[in-house]
Amino acid sequence: METQICIIGAGPAGLTAAIFAAQRRAQVLVVERNTTAGRKLLKTGRGRCNLTHTGSIDDFVRAYGSCGRFLKPALYAFPPQQVRDFFHSRNVPTQEEKDGCVFPVSNKASDVCKCLLDAAQGLGVVFLYGRHTEHITANQHSFEIRTNKETIFSRAVILATGGASWPMTGSTGDGYRLAADFGHSIIAPKPALCPLVTEEKWPGCLQGLGIPNVRIRAAAEGRRWESEGPLMFTADGIGGPAVFDLSRHLTDILSHNEKPVPVHIDWLPELDSQVLENRLLAEFTTHPKKEPAGILSGFLPRQMAQQMQTLLLGNEKVLVSQMSRLQRKNLLNLLKSCPLTIVRTAPLEQATITRGGVSRNEIDPTTMESRLQSNLFFAGEVIDADGPCGGYNLQIAWSTGALSGLSAAKK
Repeated sequence: METQICIIGAGPAGLTAAIFAAQRRAQVLVVERNTTAGRKLLKTGRGRCNLTHTGSIDDFVRAYGSCGRFLKPALYAFPPQQVRDFFHSRNVPTQEEKDGCVFPVSNKASDVCKCLLDAAQGLGVVFLYGRHTEHITANQHSFEIRTNKETIFSRAVILATGGASWPMTGSTGDGYRLAADFGHSIIAPKPALCPLVTEEKWPGCLQGLGIPNVRIRAAAEGRRWESEGPLMFTADGIGGPAVFDLSRHLTDILSHNEKPVPVHIDWLPELDSQVLENRLLAEFTTHPKKEPAGILSGFLPRQMAQQMQTLLLGNEKVLVSQMSRLQRKNLLNLLKSCPLTIVRTAPLEQATITRGGVSRNEIDPTTMESRLQSNLFFAGEVIDADGPCGGYNLQIAWSTGALSGLSAAKK
């Protein structure tokens, strides 16, 4: 079987690469190990699919941190607004939320996936499903791609295999092996945008409970981080968007340092300490015969309020009118700067994305082409590039997919 461009992987990056290459009249073949396309895409945003984020390209570059400069040419190739325009023009309009996240109006990831598939198939892209890519070798004028079912000859190859997170969706790190065969360095994959495991056991007592908005502060190795957003308690720690954003920074530290990382959580960031103290004192005066949990349930979910009381007083039964000044001060500290100790991240299998992958130093950022092997391109999570929660990682997939597809078709 022969083709001009062979794309390994039918996720968001692979599908975008296929569309952009086919729009330039290239003959495109997509090889996918699953029996359907976009399996991980369908799970993004809890099935709602956070497509991208609001903001300028410079805003995105800053959000990406150390990999922002590398991603800048790709962002110009397919900017966030053009991503929205692309879907809108194909009857998948988008909407902005207050936090800047962008979702399809239908709130269905399946609409996004179908849109991409329809666009690719309408341009003549051919899909081979249920194919595991075993080996790729470079000949004088083409690549030989061996799958579990056939051999494919292609002028160019785009690796869009994803990372190693959520392996149940087919992201098993195959791309790292294929890239390494061409001499590429692989930055060790680590979990990012994932739950964090705490030394303290009490968060597990609240498993499944969500807090709409918290602020988390952390410090380690001379650096400080802060994130804000929803939090959810897990069986062994904390998760949710605020925690996921923090995990991007802590995963490198926790992976090479056995020393735990202390964090402090403000459960009520919308209230400054003085305002909260005044409101608590007013409630104590109005309801002197209530226990602290009874007062706190006006600020936090009941289970959380009870847990705060237990942390403050243990099993002791104390009415708010009986609390000492020190106990009132400690309660305020628990609400505004609750200490937890992070001992490790959740395993890579539970992470939303992978930190690590094919070294950026070995990829031309203006084309996404390998610096080591001509006509070999990369797109999406297989590259050592990641961003925070909020649509930033799908934007990496769209942009690097578009640039790799355009560059492969041009060559």
